[in-house]
Amino acid sequence: MTRTPGLGPAQRREILEHLVKHPAIPALRRAEDVDVAARCGAKVVFLLTGTIYDLRDLCTRCEPLGIYPFCHLDLIQGIGKDGPGVKWLATEIGLKGILTTRTSLIRAAMSEGLVAILRLFLLDSESLKTGLEVAASSKPDAVEILPALVLPRVAPRLPLDKMSPFIAGGLVQTAEDLEAVLAAGALGVSTSNQELWGYSR
Repeated sequence: MTRTPGLGPAQRREILEHLVKHPAIPALRRAEDVDVAARCGAKVVFLLTGTIYDLRDLCTRCEPLGIYPFCHLDLIQGIGKDGPGVKWLATEIGLKGILTTRTSLIRAAMSEGLVAILRLFLLDSESLKTGLEVAASSKPDAVEILPALVLPRVAPRLPLDKMSPFIAGGLVQTAEDLEAVLAAGALGVSTSNQELWGYSR
């Protein structure tokens, strides 16, 4: 069954408005964990690992729940990391967005109407410089900074006005961690800690 690919302006606005009040984004290790995310009121989830079968299962589960499924495309097994693979995900199984470190996949996803999130690993000053250059050239819909806990320290060195909206993920284990990342300017925080999925502000 061919589906309408991607997200329209109203759906994108819905996600942004949701994250303002509910900034914790469930990062799933298993498709069935979307049921927990739904009980926490999630509107968007990230599948971080697994196979194309897990992703298809997730998309099937998300549709009746009104949740938008995204995946870390670099880590999903069984799908080509290229334009045709991205098109298949958008039109055949109903994926709504991707996370990736690859600029070619950012362009492919955006051409299919998917939300494209560029993941930037800020490990040192050089990776910060390179990451900012990649973000400027690829112009993704959003940037995810990893690990999230470095954000409070590096935020003064980031052109936050040019990166909006941006999110962060990785190593967030407590509400205090999450709040520190939000205070540094992130719109949302992806986390696999289910205890944080219901966080609201």
